[in-house]
Formats: sequence, structure tokens, C-alpha cells
Amino acid sequence: MAKCGAWCLLWGPTFDERYLHLIDHVAGIGFDGLEIPLDDGILKNLPKKQMKAKMQESGMAVTFCAGLSEKENITKKSRAAQRRGVEYLKHCVDTVKEFGGDCLAGILYGVWGGFTGNPPTEDELKRSASCIRKVAEYASTIGIDLAIEPCCRFECYLLATVEDGLRYIEMVGMPNLGLLLDTFQMNIEEKNLPLAIRRADKKLFHFHVCASDRGVPGTGHTDWGGVFEALKSIGYKRWLTVESFSPVPGGGAGRAAKVWRALASSPDEIAKGGLALVRAHLK
Repeated sequence: MAKCGAWCLLWGPTFDERYLHLIDHVAGIGFDGLEIPLDDGILKNLPKKQMKAKMQESGMAVTFCAGLSEKENITKKSRAAQRRGVEYLKHCVDTVKEFGGDCLAGILYGVWGGFTGNPPTEDELKRSASCIRKVAEYASTIGIDLAIEPCCRFECYLLATVEDGLRYIEMVGMPNLGLLLDTFQMNIEEKNLPLAIRRADKKLFHFHVCASDRGVPGTGHTDWGGVFEALKSIGYKRWLTVESFSPVPGGGAGRAAKVWRALASSPDEIAKGGLALVRAHLK
């Protein structure tokens, strides 16, 4: 049975020792794990020892996503930027392994919130795929999968749909590379969410449960019955992470997500609503 995680940026703009309490907090709500995005700042300040102790006490797991900054932009012609991106992602892979995980997910192929003002070029995609191949080769040696997230036109310009993602996976040519699908992103870019999930099939390695307005999952206009039926039809058994953001000072990753207003009465309302939705459909 799939496990359900909570996205840590629901409760704040970052994750460091100040947010260690979230491991116990989401465990108390009923989640199986906490998902943490590994940007530069979080990766440098990750309180690993304390996290491991909390995980052992609570029985919780930690999952990880990652993304690149402009200095690590592997779509650039700059060999230095490509090297930095590959090494950064390898460091993220090592962190997943250190915490007993099996998948690093996210917008691994480019910069979240970064645009050129033009559609993606074949050269950009080839440079990105060449770098991700190196990361995937490294990850395969330690039993880690990678899951790339197609992202809507307002947050990224490189890969928007399942078909884009599958073409990119073919370019990379590594069996441990799959997809992260996010219902918020799909709501914008896919014509039919259940069909897109079925098209991903066994290449679906990670999944984000997010309302059509990033509010409480189960509200909005998402076809949740169709989504979960599609997940069941492909035999999906990996993580389902309830994701949203809070408009907190400092912005964090929410800045790229363009979340400027409260989407519920509290982060807990979103988390609890998402967990109830997942549990109801996965009985």
C-alpha cells in the first residue's frame, strides 16, 4: 500500500532545526513521512543527527525533493554550471541514501521559476539530459531512483506534460529515471489527469496530492475519483505527498509557487484534508 507524506513547506519557508518538531507533528496527524525540498540552504543546514533521532522515536520516514539554482543550471552552455548541478544532485542523492530512501524527486532538470523568455531548445534539453544521465548512473550504483516533475508554464518552461517527461526520460536512457506527477501542475497542463497517469504507468515513481488551487485536497475541481482509480490501475505503491504552501514571510519555495494568500484557515487544515482524501481512496 502507498504511504502518505506531508510537504514541510506547508508550515514554513524552509527546513532546519527550528522545524524539527514537524516530524512529530505530522506523525501525530497520521502521516507516514515528511517530505523536504533540498535547496542549497536546506541541504547545508539539514540537522541530520537530530532528524534521525526523531525518525527513530516516531517511526516516521523522510522523503526528499530537489531543484537547481541558477548557478547550477544544467541547461546552460557553461560547463562549470553543469558540473555544479551534477555534483549538487549527487549530494542530494547521497542524502536520500543516508536517510534510507529510494527516490530523489523534483524539478531536477532545470531551475524552478527560471525562464529564458523562449520555449526550450533542443540543445538545452540535450545538455540537461546529458547531466541527468550522469546523476542517474551514480544513483543507480547505490539503489536510488530519480523522478522528474513536469511543471506548469508559470513555474518552468522545459517540461510541462507527461509526454514531455517521457520523451526526456527516453533521451536520458536510464531505467532508474521516472516521473513525479503533481495534480496541481497536471490540472493546468494535462487535458485528462487519469489518462496522463495511465500514460506514465510504471514510470510513475512519486506523486504529489495537491488541490486545483493548492488549498485543501478534496476541494476544488480535481477529479479525485478518476485520479485514484488511475493510480490503482497502474499498481502505484510508492509515496503520495500532500503538498501546498503557506504565504509566510521570507517566501522560500513558495515564492516560485506564487502563493500570496492563505489557501485555508491553517496548514493543518490542508494536511488533514489531504490525508483524509488519500486514506478514503486507498481503503
